[in-house]
Amino acid sequence: MSGQPFPQQRPENLPRPRRRRVPQWVRIAVSIIIGVVLFLFGLFTSVMALTSNTWAFADGIISNTGMLAVLLLLPVWGTVFLRHKWPWVPFIAGALLTIGWGDALLLFIGLFHLVIRASRRQAIIASAVASVLVIASTVRMCLSPVQLNPFAILFLPDPEQMTNLDAPAPPADALLAITLVTIASAVIGLGLSLGVGALLRRTKRMKAVETIAARETQRNDSLSAELARQSERELLARELHDTLSHRLSVISLHSGALEVGSKDDADVASTASALRHEAHASLEDLRHLVGGVREGTLANPGQQKEASTPPSQASMRSIPQLVASVQSTGTIIRPSIIIQDVESAPAVLDRAVYRIVQESLTNSMKHAPGAPVTLEVTVSADMGAHVVIANPMPPSTNHFQPPANSLAEAAPGIPPYPTSAPRVGTSHPTGQWNLPSTGSGAGLEGIQERVAMLEGEVFIGVCEGSFVVNAKLPPFAHRS
Repeated sequence: MSGQPFPQQRPENLPRPRRRRVPQWVRIAVSIIIGVVLFLFGLFTSVMALTSNTWAFADGIISNTGMLAVLLLLPVWGTVFLRHKWPWVPFIAGALLTIGWGDALLLFIGLFHLVIRASRRQAIIASAVASVLVIASTVRMCLSPVQLNPFAILFLPDPEQMTNLDAPAPPADALLAITLVTIASAVIGLGLSLGVGALLRRTKRMKAVETIAARETQRNDSLSAELARQSERELLARELHDTLSHRLSVISLHSGALEVGSKDDADVASTASALRHEAHASLEDLRHLVGGVREGTLANPGQQKEASTPPSQASMRSIPQLVASVQSTGTIIRPSIIIQDVESAPAVLDRAVYRIVQESLTNSMKHAPGAPVTLEVTVSADMGAHVVIANPMPPSTNHFQPPANSLAEAAPGIPPYPTSAPRVGTSHPTGQWNLPSTGSGAGLEGIQERVAMLEGEVFIGVCEGSFVVNAKLPPFAHRS
C-alpha cells in the first residue's frame, strides 16, 4: 500500500440525541379535556353575561328570548373543539358574542390559536379585527349604565339590580371598581391571546427550523461518509490495479513466449497455453473487480453492468468453464452439474455458488495436488442450491487450525473439523505440506460467510477420509 492515511469520517455508531415525544393518544386526551373545561367555563361565563341584557332577564327572571339564547350558546361554544383544525370558526363565533353583549372569551380563544397556527397575514388580520371589537365593546360597557355591565354582578349588593335601570346608582368606589375590572379584563385577555400566542408561534417556528437543521446535518454527515467511502474505494482500486495488473501481465507474456518456444513439446505447450489463458482471464477479472470497487457496484451490479462484464464473471453459468480451466492443469475432476432456473436465481446466490466452487477447487489444488476431486452442483428454484466438493485426504501428522466459526457439527454423526493436514506429494523435502505456510483459511471463512448471509448450511471438514465442503443454500422464487 502507498502508506497514505484513509480519510477520517464521523463514526456512524454514535447515538444521536433524540427528543422524547409525547404519545399521540396522550395529546388527544389532553386536548379533549382542555376542550371540555373551556366549553363548560365559557358556557357559564356567557350565561352570566346574559344577565346584563334587558331582553334576556327582567326582574331577575329569564325570559323566553333569554332561554333561546342559552340554548344557542351550546352549539356556539361547541366550536371550541375546532380550535386546532379550524381556528377561524371559534374566532367568528366569538366575534358575534362580542358584538352581541360584550362576551369576548371565545374570541380570545380563537385569536390565540390563529396567532399560533395561521399564516402571518391571517394572524395580523385576526389580531386587528379582535382588537377593534374588544376596544369597542369595552368602551360601550364603560359608557353604558352600570346595571348593563356584566361585571357589575360582582359589586352590586343586590343581584336583582342587574338590568333594573330604575335602581339607585352604586357607590362611586364600586362604580370605579367595575370600570377598572372591565378595562383590565379586556387588556389581559387581549394581551394573553396576542403575547402568548406570538411566543408559542415563535417557539413552534424555532422547532421547525431545528428539525430542518438536524435533517440537513444528518444529510451532510451521510454525504461526508459517502465521500470518505468513495475515497477509500478509489485508493483500494488503484492499489489493486497497480499491484496485480503488472504481475499478471508479465505472467501472460512469459507463458505466451513459452507456448511459442515449446512447439516440439505438446505437453509443455498445452500447459503454457492454459497458463496464458488463465492469466488473461485473471486480468479481465481484475479489471471488473477494480471497476466494481471504484464505483461501489461490486455487490449489486446492474443489468447494464452484467452485459458488459468479462466472460470470467462469477456466475453459475461459468462453472463449466471453471472446471475446464482446472482440468487443464492436470487435476482430475469428476463433475456432476445440474443447474436449473438460473435466470430466476438472485444475483447474490448466483455469485455465491460460483465462489464456493471456485474456492473449493482452489483449496483442493493447493493442499492436495494430484488428488482427484469430486464435484456435485445441483441448483433449482424449488430445492435451492447444493454444492459438494470432496477430495481424498491421506493421514498426516501436521496440525493446523480450522477456520473460525466452523460448522463442523452441522449434522449428526459427522466427524469434527480435521486437525491434521493432508499429504500432498513428494516435492516437499519432508514429503508433507505445511498448511499454515500456504494459506490462512480465509477462503473457507469466506465460504461460511457467504452461506450464512444467505441463511444456508455448510459443513467443512473430514468425512470418511476425504476433505469435504458441503454447502446448502435455500430455495428461491421462480420467475416466469
